Amino acid sequence: MNWNKLIPLTHKTKHLFLLLIIVLLNDNTAFTQQVLKRSHINGSISGNLEKRFEKLNNRITELEQRLDEVDGKLQKQSELEISGFFDVGISNYNNKPDIFYIGNFEMDIMHSYENNFQVAAALVFDDENGTYLGVGFIDYSLSGKAIQARGRIFREEGTHIQVGRFDVPLGNDWNHASAVDRVTVTSPLTTSRLMEGTYNDVGLRFLSNLVALNLTLYITHGTEEKESYGGNSYGTRIGITPFNNPYTMKKDAAPALELGFSYLIDADAEGQKSEEITVIDYESEIRPFFIRSEYYIRDKVVGIKLLGYHLTTGIHLDKILPFTGTYFLRYDHYKETSTVINSYEQAYLGSGEQSDHLTRITTGFNVNISDISYLKFEYHTYIESTEIFTTQGDFNKSLYYAQLVITF
Repeated sequence: MNWNKLIPLTHKTKHLFLLLIIVLLNDNTAFTQQVLKRSHINGSISGNLEKRFEKLNNRITELEQRLDEVDGKLQKQSELEISGFFDVGISNYNNKPDIFYIGNFEMDIMHSYENNFQVAAALVFDDENGTYLGVGFIDYSLSGKAIQARGRIFREEGTHIQVGRFDVPLGNDWNHASAVDRVTVTSPLTTSRLMEGTYNDVGLRFLSNLVALNLTLYITHGTEEKESYGGNSYGTRIGITPFNNPYTMKKDAAPALELGFSYLIDADAEGQKSEEITVIDYESEIRPFFIRSEYYIRDKVVGIKLLGYHLTTGIHLDKILPFTGTYFLRYDHYKETSTVINSYEQAYLGSGEQSDHLTRITTGFNVNISDISYLKFEYHTYIESTEIFTTQGDFNKSLYYAQLVITF
């Protein structure tokens, strides 16, 4: 009997028949065998059908495995890594209406693709500045694994090209831009005064970490963009880490020794130099002790020269006390020299160079609570300062801080 004449077997119909046979084979084997016997099908034909059914069943199993692999890849592509933190604190600022303050709420997002591309961002919610994009870039990995949005980005070997907004590597304090990464409550004067905060900008950068050497090259909108100079900034940082261990499991640890050199030049819209920044930095951690230091020179062609340095040291208390914590001590100095005439009195008297400076000592400790939060206490005092700073409304000779940082 020609079944094709009775039932036209289209491509779709054949698949339906095949699925029916597989269902009967998997779920109703006994029933199928009874049907075969009642239909007086010869033993050899029945054996051939069973072999074919077995092959089909194996094929279905193989297809299921392949589908599982595809589902795994799709799931991996759809994964979005989310982490973050927020902090609250207390301080005795004289010019603040309340001793309590809420710091930043930061949410870090990272997503990697199979073709070496990655996107990373840090969304910051701030009472004073509102909501803004602290970091946001597209990363193409020439080699190595995915890279985090901020902090110690040279944790793994690799070479990357990034475009977007990022923390610019000047010195070594940019590794501690967030409250989670910073052992102290406040940043050193090289960051807060000389650079007016961690230098963060939009641009293009090249990163490479080769175990004992890391290198950054970048071009950004420019450090003097706010002053309407236009143009761009071009810079580099070279870090030498001779004792780096590429096989260590503690990828978030500070290097046993790192010596860094940074240089940035900012050009105006006509391509003329508007300022240059030179930094030498040093960091070492041989537990339980650590030490960090930076020396900055920022020279502006308008006649302003800024100089600053700090030495931060401390000891991790988990080797001595029954809890995880860190005691720290910091000495920092900031000096600005200007030949710019700011008043008629200066012009009349013919006074030339004017110099002002600050010297500060900071001490405190940081307690790690269950690896999800940090409680910090800090005290700092200015042991030397010129009148231009002491007359400013936000100046406080001695300050106390307490800060609680919660991570998620």
